[in-house]
Amino acid sequence: MMRNLFIFATAFTLSTSVLAGNMPENKGVESMHSQMKDKHSVENILQDEDMQRLHREMTHYGLSEVGMEARFKMISTEEGRRYHEALKDRQENTAG
Repeated sequence: MMRNLFIFATAFTLSTSVLAGNMPENKGVESMHSQMKDKHSVENILQDEDMQRLHREMTHYGLSEVGMEARFKMISTEEGRRYHEALKDRQENTAG
């Protein structure tokens, strides 16, 4: 009798833990919504013409004075850092 009770308790514990691990979470929907929101905001940031111009100058002129001034403007402003992060996120998403 004691052995049957022990086996039943063990089986019940294992089956409950397996079911708890397979339960879908609402976080998946919230996560997907935030990813869509982030993607939309990234695209809005990347549409900034001034930042596009600075990035073009920075990459085209490289280590020249014009390129270094553009680089400084990009890294010294919050807007420039957000543009750089958005560009990096877009490149990671298209690469993988």
